Amino acid sequence: MSRIAPAHFVIAFCAIVYCAFAFVLGSRGYVSASNMDLFGHALLANEGLTRFDGVVSTFPPLPHVLTIVIANLFPGLGVLGPTTIAAILAAFLVGAWFSQFSRKQFSLLTAFAITCLLAFNPLMLRAIFEGPGFVLLHIGLWMTALGVFGLRRGEQVTDIILVALGVAFMTFAHPFGIVMVFSLLPFLALVIPPDRLRDAPSSMFLVILFPLIFAVLSFFYVNWVFADGPMSFIGRISRESASLGPISESSFAYATDIRTWAIVLIGIAAVCPIGISMFLRTKRLAPLRFSIACLFVGLLAAAILAALYGLLPSTSLVVSLAVTISAACVAKWPAEHRVRPELKLILAGFLGGVVVAIADPTVETQRLRSAIMDRPVPKPDKEIEQLGSLLRTKTDILFDAHAAPAVIAERGTAFGVLTQTTPEFRFAALRQRTAATVIVVRNRNSVFGSDRIGRVFPDAYDKGFEGYTPIFDGKNWRVYSREVQTK
Repeated sequence: MSRIAPAHFVIAFCAIVYCAFAFVLGSRGYVSASNMDLFGHALLANEGLTRFDGVVSTFPPLPHVLTIVIANLFPGLGVLGPTTIAAILAAFLVGAWFSQFSRKQFSLLTAFAITCLLAFNPLMLRAIFEGPGFVLLHIGLWMTALGVFGLRRGEQVTDIILVALGVAFMTFAHPFGIVMVFSLLPFLALVIPPDRLRDAPSSMFLVILFPLIFAVLSFFYVNWVFADGPMSFIGRISRESASLGPISESSFAYATDIRTWAIVLIGIAAVCPIGISMFLRTKRLAPLRFSIACLFVGLLAAAILAALYGLLPSTSLVVSLAVTISAACVAKWPAEHRVRPELKLILAGFLGGVVVAIADPTVETQRLRSAIMDRPVPKPDKEIEQLGSLLRTKTDILFDAHAAPAVIAERGTAFGVLTQTTPEFRFAALRQRTAATVIVVRNRNSVFGSDRIGRVFPDAYDKGFEGYTPIFDGKNWRVYSREVQTK
């Protein structure tokens, strides 16, 4: 009981600090593009503009459902709702870290110091302020790491359950989680007990992967029943949901960006020196060596695979996962070692996190740095901001809002929007004309092509509408307003 109260204190302390920091950054104009996307989807769902089938077939489901619920229960949080969810989830994760550390014969003060260094590592903060999806990915990785460390040493049922649930959790937490799980699976062979790997490898892998297979097949079935096909959710994953940032960031388009590769590969080692030290110090403890190798190589393989396909999130986000691996290393550091260097190694990892956060050139990390230093914070997409501001005072808007939910987030409400789920939109598509007061259409020559308005009215962006005048002309979007009839 004496350890339970401090763990509750750590959770409350971190939740308060994270939330306070999030509101300070919000007041300075920083909200991640991922959170803007999530909040826009939540506003559309809570206004009844997203059908049930659209909600249940959205990927990743965990952060989307959480954001919709919180936006409905606490509308006063506004666009900071997703950040608040992420902060509270992260606080519980940190509380789990502290609970594990306090069982490792550390004093409460040492356990608290290690926990704070991990909890307030700049890369951990970067992951929290990105949104709930990446924090959920950290939680899934924490569960998987604990199971991986215990699996080879004793093959306890709880370890198998942790790995099984952890990989399933990561898959549905964030798009990068799919890459993580796919990259990690081959290296699980390192931690499966040798006798089981020799006698019944297929059975062992089936037990570990059953929750993941069942969850994935269930999600495919839901998409098949409610959407256009079992894999239809893939086409609806936005760059913001995947933490890829603006389309202009060349570091996400090609794997030849040497600086990105260097930050990721060297950064993982810099942020997790305890993992390297643990690997070098456990020559006679093969299970521990195999476990840390599985986690390290799995993360590196995920980064390489994602980069090869242009799907690598912000480098700070990828490297932040090494913070959770560091926490697992502290929790599983061999107790028989007389020398306990965990605090020093975690301090070194904290400094490594500072260096990576400064070196990361991606736009979202630069925006967060500007907010922390109280400098002007640029919007992730200036055209989206301008469009949202313009539509704030408009109603009766014919707009494919699901193509750009961040516009709804900037607008602050989905009220007055006629999107594809409304009768007015469907009638406009059938009649090839509309009586809406305002019409928003996307440029078919943009990176993402035409939206639904552009497909219904193919020449709308270039030629406009009869009886309407343009009131906004951007690179990707144009807005037309009905002309006022004068007597």
